[in-house]
Parts: sequence; structure tokens; C-alpha cells
Amino acid sequence: MMRSSLHTVGIHALMAVLVMLPSAAAAVGFNYLYIEASEGNSSGGHSAIQFGDDIYHYQHVDSGLIRLFRQEKTGFHFTYRYLQNRPMHLSRIEVSEDTFDLLKDQFKWQFLTQERQFKRLDDLHKERIFIRHLLQKATAGQAIVDADGASVLRLKGVGLFYPEPGHQLQHTDSKLTKQESLSAQNLRQKVEQRYGPDFLQSRRAMIESQIKTLSPSHWPAINPDSTGEKFPAAIYSFTERYSDYLTALFAIKALIEAPPLQADALLLTTQPAFKVSETERPVLQELRNDLEISLVKALDSNRPDWGYAVLVNMARYIAIDASLQSGYWVFIDDFAENSERVEPDQYLKHSAQIRILTGDAKTALNQVRLSAASRQRLSEAEYSQIEMAANGYIELLNGEQHHDFRYNGEKALPTKSIGFPGGPVPNLTPEQLTTALSALDNIENSLLETLKQSYRYDLLSRNCVTELFRTINQALLKPYRFGEKIADLEVLTIKESEQRLGGYVEIPYNFVPFVAYQSVLDRYRVTQSRDLDSYRGLELAKLTASQSDPITALRESNILSSRLYQYNPDDALFVFFTDDHVLLRPVFGLVNAVAGIGQSVYGVFSWPLDSGKNLQSGATGILMSLPELFFFNMRKGSYKYLPFNQLIHADLLED
Repeated sequence: MMRSSLHTVGIHALMAVLVMLPSAAAAVGFNYLYIEASEGNSSGGHSAIQFGDDIYHYQHVDSGLIRLFRQEKTGFHFTYRYLQNRPMHLSRIEVSEDTFDLLKDQFKWQFLTQERQFKRLDDLHKERIFIRHLLQKATAGQAIVDADGASVLRLKGVGLFYPEPGHQLQHTDSKLTKQESLSAQNLRQKVEQRYGPDFLQSRRAMIESQIKTLSPSHWPAINPDSTGEKFPAAIYSFTERYSDYLTALFAIKALIEAPPLQADALLLTTQPAFKVSETERPVLQELRNDLEISLVKALDSNRPDWGYAVLVNMARYIAIDASLQSGYWVFIDDFAENSERVEPDQYLKHSAQIRILTGDAKTALNQVRLSAASRQRLSEAEYSQIEMAANGYIELLNGEQHHDFRYNGEKALPTKSIGFPGGPVPNLTPEQLTTALSALDNIENSLLETLKQSYRYDLLSRNCVTELFRTINQALLKPYRFGEKIADLEVLTIKESEQRLGGYVEIPYNFVPFVAYQSVLDRYRVTQSRDLDSYRGLELAKLTASQSDPITALRESNILSSRLYQYNPDDALFVFFTDDHVLLRPVFGLVNAVAGIGQSVYGVFSWPLDSGKNLQSGATGILMSLPELFFFNMRKGSYKYLPFNQLIHADLLED
């Protein structure tokens, strides 16, 4: 009997051990990342923290504040290690699940809180401009459109069908224009069949009446503790309400008038690659029916931005109809209006990379098309993917023809906008508008001052490194936030950090990224460290493995003979790479400084032609070369047109 009991206990103990083994093997941890110094953003080095696939890092923004950003890990690695060509160092810190959740939740909370706070600041800025716009119209008879107002007072999606106020309509050839109008007329008939022939007119009259009764928003007092626990409330601002109403009026107008799309809203091509296949035809027909149903429902929706949804669905419906009629895919232009446009003299030296980018874009487009055709179904989200892939591919094809093209900037939904037109406006007296404008000035200034106090950037005391550790410390104190008042927060922070992370990093002495990284290695519970090479470093290692001779090393030491790097005009001029030549670094740095001086001198004479671009680039080159004289590497070069697929086969993106 005793033996049987012992046997049972032994089995239970063994089972308990087996249950615990996977848990022990799958230790919880997060990554601390250090990115080496280089020209460009965070030139003195950068730091970040990673939880799973999410990477958080602080950046200095133009307003003089420091903000927390969140990126998916592959995009983060591609930006820093590949495009910016910067080596990265990763340390894995083992923690309990409780600590992991505390840290992850705090960074997520901080990110979302800042997003809401800065959106409120943007909304206040727009509100002030809009009320000033109305006040000018009420007192002078017309609004004075300044550059600031023209850039922020926009109606999203309206530019698909209507031009900027004061500009002429621009359409494509007459045959396509007629077909587009017929498609729009068909949609209007579907709406009238569902809601009656007078629906659109009555809906328009109701919206115009609602615009007349609009009044400025009541903005709550600003909480001076911008980092407090209370999440900032969302406010549906006066300007947003007016924009949504006005956009809805244009959506109704487009359905009534059935105009064709603006010429710059369409992307047309008759290349064989864009031919609609027989298997794609029924898929497009089904999607056209889905868009029709969505559009009709949206017209009677309670969502505030239904007008924008109607305009996008209407534009896509017309594009799909044109695709079915012509036999070639027709797409809506979905590039953001501030997308970067590059000229031939900027990219012709990188023609090999442009060809790879074009091939990758074509492959991505074909894959999503084949997937939809094989399933005989295409959702609106999947169509957005096709639309984005096609937009990118068509622009790159322009590059192959040595034309200007837009580089990056594709969006999931078309956003073509126009400035606020002279339409119906709220019935507000100049006195009401003046009072509202004065209140807004006070609230905006108060919020800006509050954000400056909490997020003011300082090179030594409030930078990308110090804010990471400050957020970590806030997370460690979170369990005590609602208890009794703590006498000495610093002592408690040190105790919690030592217990949960293995040690404590003093913020005042670790404001330099590479110093902070060494402190993490020395004090936190680091279980693994990895040095992740830059793109050029990876390619150079492959090259030297197959051609390990002095000639190869000499050839790749400078931009004149290198096969791995073509000079990118976004980089300040330099001659020698100094990251892999420690002993020669001061000599190479001196040559680089001379090159910067030469470019600066040339920039003085070329100022009238390039608006000081060469002078600025030369000055940057001198500044970046000075640390190299003291054995500190800054200059690495960058790869603007590097294909994202270069990252796919890398084994350096694991958690």
C-alpha cells in the first residue's frame, strides 16, 4: 500500500515537472535596442524597446517636443539597419510575466495618450484657423485664404470629382468620361429605388439646415498633468463637424450631377500586365455589386464621415466599371498629396535598385490578384491592397521611362482633397466668432505649454534614451499609484528595478545612447546579446567571404569605386567609409572633412540655383566628419531605393 502511494506521488511529481518545463523554456522577456550613430535622424545614436512585434522609441519632432512612436519590428529594422545603414545591438532582458505586462501596458498607454493629446492640439489649431476664416468672411465679405488655412482646411475625397475652388474641371477622353457618367447615373438610380426620388434633395436640405445651426465646440479645461492616468477624452470638433457635413453635401452633389472623375484621380494603362483575366471578371463584378450596396447603405448611415465613404465607394465603383468595359484594370490614385516626388537626376544612378523595386511591386500585385481570382472573392480591404500595389507599380514604371515619379505614400483609401469652398456656413455673428476665437487661443496656448512641460526635448535631460528609462520607471511604480503616498519614490524605483529587471539605470548619467546600452548590459538581467549588422555590413561580409583580398577591401573603402554603394544625394558628400577602418578613421575623416569644405565653397556660388542645398550639405558633411578625427564613426551612407524584400531572408528579426 505504501509502495503504491509512493508510486502515485512519483507520477504526480513527474507530471508537475513536465508541465513546468515548457513554461521555463518559454521565458518572458523584452528587447532593448541600441542603433549606432549616423547622419540623419538621431544622429548621435538611438534607443528603442521591443515587446513582441511592437517597437517603441522616442523622437524629437519639429515642434521642439519629444514624442513616443510605435513601429512594427520589420519596418523598424528596414528603416534603421537597411535604408539608414546603421548597425543595431540587441539585448534580451528576462522578466516575469507581471513585469512584462507592466512595461508593455505602460508604453502602450503612453503612446495612445500622446496620440490623443497631439491630435487635440492639431484639432485646436484647425479650429482656430476655421473660426478666423469665418470671421473674415463675416466682417469683410470674403475669407482671406492664407497658406496655413489652405493646407489644413481640406475636404477629404472631394478632389476625386471636383477641382480646387477657382480651378476648372479636368477630365479624361470623352469616351471614358461618358462611361464614367453612366456609372454614376446608375448609382443614383439605385439610391432612388431604395429611398425614393426625393431622398437626395431632402437629405441635402437637411444637411444645409444642420450646418446653419452649428456652433463652436466646448473645449474642456486643460489638465496640467498631461501624463496622468485619465485618458484624454475625444472631442468631435466644430471644424470636423463642418467638414463632414460639407463632404456629405459634395457626395450628394456627385450622385445628383453624375460627374466623371477628375483626370488626376485615375490611373490608366493598357499594358498587358494590367489586362483583366476571365477569372478576374466575375470577381470584379461581385465587388462592384458589394460597393453599390455599401454606398446605398452609407447614405442613410449615422456615422459622421459617411460622405467620404460614399465618395470613395463611388470612385471605386466607376473605376471597376471602367475596368470591366475596357478589359484593362483602371485604378483610383491613392497616393497621399504630400508624397515625395523624385526626379531622374536623383534616381538614375540607382537604376538597378529601381528595376528591382519595380519587379517586386509587379510580383506583389500579381500575387494579390491571383489570390483573389483563385477564391473568386475580393473584399474591399483586399481591393485596397491591389489598388495600393498597382499605384506603386505604375509610379515605378514611370521611373523606368526616366520620368518623375512619386516614391512611397500609397494609402489604403484615396484622400484627394480640395480646400473649403464658398458653401453654406454656420449662422454665427462676428461677436460669437470673436469670443470663440479668443477662448480657443487661450486653450491652445495652455495645451501647448502643458505639452512643453511634459514632453519638451532636451539634448541632455530629455532625449530618446532618458524618456525610455523614465517610462520604464513609471511602469514599475504603477502598482503603487493608488495606494498610500510613498515617502521616497526614488528609493522605491531602485528597489523595484533591481527586483524586476536585475538592476537600476540612473537616468542623469545615461543620456548618451551607447553609454545607456552598456549600462543595460551591466545592470539588467540580460540573457542574450546580439550585434545586428547594417545592410552594407551584411553585403560586405558576403563579398569578403568570397573575395578576401586587399583589392576588394580598398575598392569598398570609398564611394568612388564601391560596388555596394552608389552615392545618395540625401547624404552629405563624403569619400571614405570609416565604420570598418578604425585605425585609419582619423585620416579618412580628414579627407571627408575636406570634401565637406569643398562642397560648402561650391555651395556659396550655387546658392541662387539650388537654394543653398549644397552649402547646407557641405556644412553637414564637415560636422559629421569631425568625430571621425577622434576615432568616432558617424558616416555610413544610406540606401534610399533599397527593396524591402532584401529583409525577407534575414534571420535577424527574431524576438
